[in-house]
Amino acid sequence: MNKPGDVLVLLAAGFARRMQKVVDDKITASLLDKPVFFYSLNAFYATGKIEKVVIAYRDAEQLAKIQTAYATFHFPNWKVDYVLGGDSRQESVLAALETCADHQGLVHIHDGARPLITPTAINIVRTQAAKSGAAILAGRAADTIKIAHKTGNAVDMSPDRSLVWTAETPQVFRTAVILKAYRNVKSSGAKVTDDSSAVATLGQEVSLVENTEVNLKLTRPSDFTIAEAILKSRA
Repeated sequence: MNKPGDVLVLLAAGFARRMQKVVDDKITASLLDKPVFFYSLNAFYATGKIEKVVIAYRDAEQLAKIQTAYATFHFPNWKVDYVLGGDSRQESVLAALETCADHQGLVHIHDGARPLITPTAINIVRTQAAKSGAAILAGRAADTIKIAHKTGNAVDMSPDRSLVWTAETPQVFRTAVILKAYRNVKSSGAKVTDDSSAVATLGQEVSLVENTEVNLKLTRPSDFTIAEAILKSRA
């Protein structure tokens, strides 16, 4: 019996608030003449591991743009579902996961605003997730980290930089594990900002997998210039 292919949840429901209105929708914005989300899909397609994609979208206008653009791509053999996202990232992820509740394999959760992800990085985090059930792509902190007091901007502590990682995506889990985690988060009323934090509420260990490649999340207008330069250099 063949093992089920993986699921990709691509998050596209954000509001791009830090784009300073320079870019209305960073997911469908043009990056070297292609929409930003194309690059993530292309990288995942190249792994040959994905059989289903669930795209969490923001509104009807954005959905129309995504569907129109997707129709021009060549990703044969993929099943694609679209789900309306929520007001927060965790709501969008749960809505997407509920569409594949019967899936028995691995699910990759990826920010649509990270167009620099590579097939190599995807494969290394997937390999670890297949072993442990939960793994995230991450980078070692290059700068000294400061934790501020809750009451202001004064430094409270400086954690050991060798122990500090910056979480990236994709974050990869067994589908049953991550779905249970997000259902648990919803029922408890907890707030999480990434998927590994949801899994941590179950007490399950999450593996850190170092990514040595640039995996920038488009957050500010200048990030587009950086992403374009990196994509050109890779080409």
